[in-house]
Amino acid sequence: MFSLRSSTVLALLCATSSAVVLPRAADAVQLAVSPQCGPLDGSAPADVNVGLGPLSSYKTIVAFGDSFTGGSTNGPTWVQALANSTGATLIQHAAPGAVVDVNQWPQVSTIQSDASVDFIHQVETFLAYGQPIPDPATTLYIVFFGIGDYEQAAAAETNMNQIAGVQVWTSLELASATSFAENVLVVDNYGLGKTSPMGDAYKQFVFTAVGTSRRQGDFKNVGFASFNGIWEGILYGSPGAAAFGYTNTGVCVQNGQTCSDPAHTLYWTPGTPTAATHSIMADYVEQVLTQCKSST
Repeated sequence: MFSLRSSTVLALLCATSSAVVLPRAADAVQLAVSPQCGPLDGSAPADVNVGLGPLSSYKTIVAFGDSFTGGSTNGPTWVQALANSTGATLIQHAAPGAVVDVNQWPQVSTIQSDASVDFIHQVETFLAYGQPIPDPATTLYIVFFGIGDYEQAAAAETNMNQIAGVQVWTSLELASATSFAENVLVVDNYGLGKTSPMGDAYKQFVFTAVGTSRRQGDFKNVGFASFNGIWEGILYGSPGAAAFGYTNTGVCVQNGQTCSDPAHTLYWTPGTPTAATHSIMADYVEQVLTQCKSST
């Protein structure tokens, strides 16, 4: 059994015979990079799906995370897009400003009274609902943390492995407490296209722990997806923003003013993607589920 105070994230992925692209206008932004598939065997982090079923097989999606999953934008978020595409019920616990463990970051302690500010409290809230836990076979759990923690750790010049350990422990605690978290998808985008030794170590820790936990039977079906390739491709490398259809890689809403073309803009508000960006995030997850199936 992987130690409870040192494990990783919940995540969900799905597999079908061909990738499903969510419908949108012909001139909308489009996904212009492909998943980087690999095995879940403890080697370098890769996009992978081990045992997760087709997206259509999930009647419920439970999401934990920060503003990239549960923030305000000008349309559906990526998890809403996934749920809407199959008519699944979305149980949303992600919230703006959330980190893995708020106690690790004194600089954000002023919001500790908000039970949505970290992964630990989001899971506690879910477990305290007082309602039946969703059917394990038809429920997909998604966990997407790391961006806020990476920013805080970089500012404090601290190592993120402790955060990674808490993230894994909390994921395992949820699986153990419910006995139903069978389908888990872990998502990462820690540096928004920029990598660093500290961030890479965090990502490696989580990825390795997910694989170890799966092999030990703590998780039944798991996946891992990294959005880093999207952000790197738009902002810092090939194929570039134009290949995705972006005309603005900045923020749409600033100083009370809204940009003229949010449909081709990367961010809605600082730190929150537009609905257009969320749509290609959803496409990426669907491609990981279909293209990155692995037995290990």
